[in-house]
Amino acid sequence: MSETKRFNPKKHAILLETSREAKWHPRALLRQVGVQPGQVVVDLGCGPGFWTFPLADLVTPTGAVWALDISREMLDALVARHPPAQVHTMCIELPRIPLPAASADLVWAAFVVHEVDPLDDLMREIQRVLKVGGRVAVLDWRPDAVHDDGPPRAHRLDAGVIRSGLQGVGLTLLASPWQHEDAYLIMAQKSE
Repeated sequence: MSETKRFNPKKHAILLETSREAKWHPRALLRQVGVQPGQVVVDLGCGPGFWTFPLADLVTPTGAVWALDISREMLDALVARHPPAQVHTMCIELPRIPLPAASADLVWAAFVVHEVDPLDDLMREIQRVLKVGGRVAVLDWRPDAVHDDGPPRAHRLDAGVIRSGLQGVGLTLLASPWQHEDAYLIMAQKSE
């Protein structure tokens, strides 16, 4: 993970502001992505749990969410919010994802992929942890975003780089159900 591109964990409170809820509509977006009860979802770069809690709601009652972050401070903030029992936290060092092969129905990577070097290693790990038929959804900042929220524009990745990386590890690109003036959503599936 690139130290220079990493979000400052001391600013984790801004990731839970109600303005973010209004901007991203997490439950609605995750429904469009296809999150369903019973799934095992990896919330990659979960931070203080902005996406983790709606993911947990959607996979209930028999699913699980693996909330993975590089920052112990971020995970502590998530735990302090008392997540439901189906949420499992793990402090990790990306690009490695220390979960078993073929263990996830979905890898949800929101606003984290632009921070990871080398990107190819992350793509291989995502492909490895997905079950056959499993999907990855990458939500990240557009370099040409309308607003200046998010990381410096020089740190953002063009959507074509993400698509190429996913295809490069054998994942099949899917049509995206959603786009935004400040972010893109790219989805892919593991076919075999």
